[in-house]
Amino acid sequence: MRTSTIYFYGGVESVTGSNFLLDTGGSKFLIDCGLFQGMRTAEDTNWTSLPYEPKTIPFLIITHAHIDHIGRIPKLVRDGFRGKIYSTEATKALAEPLLYDAMELLQHEAEWRKLEPMYEEKDITQSMQLWDGLPYHKSVELADDFSFEFLDSGHILGSAMVRLTREGRSIIFTGDLGGGNSPLVPPTESPTGAEYLVMESVYGDRLHDETEEKRNTLENCIEDTFARGGTLLIPAFAAERTQDLLYEIRTLMVEKRVPSMPVYLDSPLADKITAAYLAYPQYFNDEMQKRIASGEHIFEFPELKFVKDASESRRIGEMPGPKIILAGSGMSNGGRIISHEKEIFADERSMILIVGYQSAGSLGRRLVDGAKVVQIRGEDMPVKCHVSAIYGYSAHMDSEQLLEFVNKMSDSLQEVFVVMGEPASSGFLAQRIRDYIGVRAITPESNSTAKIDL
Repeated sequence: MRTSTIYFYGGVESVTGSNFLLDTGGSKFLIDCGLFQGMRTAEDTNWTSLPYEPKTIPFLIITHAHIDHIGRIPKLVRDGFRGKIYSTEATKALAEPLLYDAMELLQHEAEWRKLEPMYEEKDITQSMQLWDGLPYHKSVELADDFSFEFLDSGHILGSAMVRLTREGRSIIFTGDLGGGNSPLVPPTESPTGAEYLVMESVYGDRLHDETEEKRNTLENCIEDTFARGGTLLIPAFAAERTQDLLYEIRTLMVEKRVPSMPVYLDSPLADKITAAYLAYPQYFNDEMQKRIASGEHIFEFPELKFVKDASESRRIGEMPGPKIILAGSGMSNGGRIISHEKEIFADERSMILIVGYQSAGSLGRRLVDGAKVVQIRGEDMPVKCHVSAIYGYSAHMDSEQLLEFVNKMSDSLQEVFVVMGEPASSGFLAQRIRDYIGVRAITPESNSTAKIDL
C-alpha cells in the first residue's frame, strides 16, 4: 500500500490561515493558501516566508473564496509558484475582487509597519491566469495516479470539499462546512467512502439558534433600534454574510415585519461580490434559482442604498433618524466598519449586531465578550451602545451537525484530523468523535505531519 504525508501549515490550533500540503511521494498538492487573521501574532505570520518552496508545488486546490483560505495565493505566486490553481467557477469569480481588496489593506499595513508589500496587482493578475474554474463532481486527473473532484460544502456560493483519490482510496478536505443556515446556497453534501477526513471545527463546541429564532432575533434588533431612534450597525463579511442579510432584511421589509428605514450597504467590495453571486445562479439552491429565473431581484428593495465612496460613507452618520448599516470587515479588524463603530460606541440608542464568527483577539470578539472599553488605532473608546449577537447566521455547522457529518462517513473512515478551530473547540469535537463514533480523531499541532495509507 502506498503512503502519503499531510503537512499542517495553517488552519491548525486556530480558525484562520488554512494551508495544508499533501505529499504523495511523487507529487505535491496544496489545499488552500489563506491569510491568518485576528491576533497580531497570527497576522505577523502572514509576512514570514512560506514553509515550503512554492516552485516545487504543481497544484493548488482552493475550497472557497474567504480570505483566510485564499489571501496568500498572490504571495505564493510572487515567491515562485507556477502550477495550476483549481476551484469552482463561482469561487474563482468571488476570489478576484476579494484579493484586490486584501491587497489594499495589506499595503496600508505594510506602510504602517515599514515592510515590503506582501504582493502587488501583477501577482493577482498572474494568479488568475493560472486559475481554472470547475463545476462540482467533475473528476480531474492530477499526478502520481491521483484525481480529485469538488463536492458542495454548503458554506458560501461555490464553496467545496476536495476529495483526492488514488487506487480507490480517498481523503476529503472539508474546507468550511455550511450548517444549512443560508437562505441562498444548497445544503452540504454528505460524502461517503473516504478513509481520511481533514475537517473544520469552528463551532465544534457550540450549537446555533434555530432558523426561525434567528430571524425573530434579527427582527427584534431592528424594531428595538428603530424605537430608540438609533443605528443598527452590522459588521458583515462581504462574501456570503452580507448577501444572506440583504435577503433577510429585504424579506422582513417586504413582508412589513419591520418598519421601513434606510439600509446602507457601505462596502464597494460587497457590491462587487453580490454582482458575482448573480453571475453564477447555478450555484444557488433550487428555490433561489427558480426565483431568479422568474425575474425576481432577490437583493433589491426600495430602502437599500449602495454607498460608493469614502466621502459618502462619512455622510451616513449625518443622516437623521433610524437606519441600518452593513459594512466590512466582519470581525471589525479593518475597513469602513471601524469608522462607523467609533461614531456609535457612545450612542446608547444604537446597537452593534454581531452575526458571524469572531476570531480570538479581534475587536469583534472583544465586543462579544462584553468589553466596556475597546482600543481602536491607539485610542481607548468606551462602549455604551447595545451589543448583540446572532450565531444562527453562521455559515458553519455547529457541534451536533459536525458530529453527524462524521457519523455518516464512519463505515469507511480510518482517521479524522480536526482542524480550523480554536484549541478548545477542536479538542471537544475530536473527543466526541472518539467517544460517540469510535473513529480515531486527532487535533494536529501547527507544522506537524501525519502519514496516511493513500
